[in-house]
Amino acid sequence: MQQYDLVITGGRVIDAETNFDGFADVAVRNGIVKAIEPEIDQSNADDVLDVSGNWVIPGMIDTHVHVANASDLGRIRGMGLQMVAAAGATTVIDLGGSMDALIEGIKVRGSGVNVASLGYLKPGETVPNSSLSQTTIRGIVETALDAGSIGIKLWGGYYPFTPDETGHFIGEANDLGAYVAYHIGTTESGSRLDGMRELPSILGSDRRVHVAHINAYCRGSILPVDDEIRESLSILESLRNQVVSEVHLARPNFTLGKCDSEGNVEADVCQNCLRLENYDTTADGIRSALRDGYASTVEETRTGLVLVSGERGVELFDEGETDVPMSFPVNNPISGFQLTAAKNKEGEFIVDAIGSDAGALPRNVNIEQGMRLVKFGALEPSELVQKLSLNSAKMIGLPNKGRLSPGKDADITVIDPYKGVASHGIVGGELIMLDGRPIGSGGTILTTDRGKRAVEATGIDHEIIDPSLAMMYSGR
Repeated sequence: MQQYDLVITGGRVIDAETNFDGFADVAVRNGIVKAIEPEIDQSNADDVLDVSGNWVIPGMIDTHVHVANASDLGRIRGMGLQMVAAAGATTVIDLGGSMDALIEGIKVRGSGVNVASLGYLKPGETVPNSSLSQTTIRGIVETALDAGSIGIKLWGGYYPFTPDETGHFIGEANDLGAYVAYHIGTTESGSRLDGMRELPSILGSDRRVHVAHINAYCRGSILPVDDEIRESLSILESLRNQVVSEVHLARPNFTLGKCDSEGNVEADVCQNCLRLENYDTTADGIRSALRDGYASTVEETRTGLVLVSGERGVELFDEGETDVPMSFPVNNPISGFQLTAAKNKEGEFIVDAIGSDAGALPRNVNIEQGMRLVKFGALEPSELVQKLSLNSAKMIGLPNKGRLSPGKDADITVIDPYKGVASHGIVGGELIMLDGRPIGSGGTILTTDRGKRAVEATGIDHEIIDPSLAMMYSGR
């Protein structure tokens, strides 16, 4: 029997936790990194992967994807799991989705990635259409945990609650030791800078939360973009011990085009996007934006979803009776750049990670855009690895992932630095992606002790994690 299952040879190994950056071989056995040395005898391995000229980093962890309900967007169950693997991710956290849909997706089109899920809060579906008592709120969070989710997500930009209800949801999740994420917005504020300004009063002195996509609140809706960036960074710094956060680097956003019976756009996010270019916040306004190429919707293909505008976009919008995903090119590149690179006086990143807010949606560009920042000089290679892997692992509370050193999980992403894309993905020592082509199957659900029974009943591989180790609770 050979000493190692796999030796990865010829690559530049970069690990942010140990500050290792050099050419070395990586040896793997039983899903664990066993050795990182300048040269490992290949005759001691069952298999050898030559990645000469490439970077070898800890597996990329995307802390903000949407893969569970990908079928609702394109009726391709599980396609999001294929697309995140193709982008180089080895672990993802679905920020608001159905556990039933996630389980079916893994069974039908799993790609071998590790997935944690947050329960979603949608009035009339997972939340009553009424004012919510604290007891009711606690029961909703407990239901999500019992189903196998590691916590909950508040979609304030789509389904806003009152500031008090929002605070109670976050507080109850904290009390139950659950992970909790928040897309800014309440009945008193929008998914904009005003929602960021409201955050300190919602959190008080002790509530903890993951604030999603900070750049989405810095689009120039209230102040000039530079001023919104500065104020948002200041707010994050004032809440440093209570908030973790991420930025996505894709130009297009995604939102919902659904209109009410009178033809008015329902989602605050979609309204904001239309107003930015002076379109009416109505179904006709969306049609005009589609024809002008400012708005897009999505269409199903064999390999995923693609953006469509023009008359075909209008056809899809009407066929879906307005209840379709929409995209607008509103994510300001200056905002994404500055928020990703911003540091405090201690030299620490203010925004913790890069997350795609994608999955099945065509904007899984964490590595591509991150590599552009490295080439520009905004990030050092080790800092990009910190953003893609180490900080993301800390955010979720995964002590054996996001690091590349002996004894850690053999979850590894290989990057072609010349093309600026991921070339290989490895989970537990097994190759799941080759040259942008997913070749893995199945997957592992990350759940809690409370959700263990529900996940075990599915027959899908699972791993128990402890959300109390998450950065929002354990500190940086």
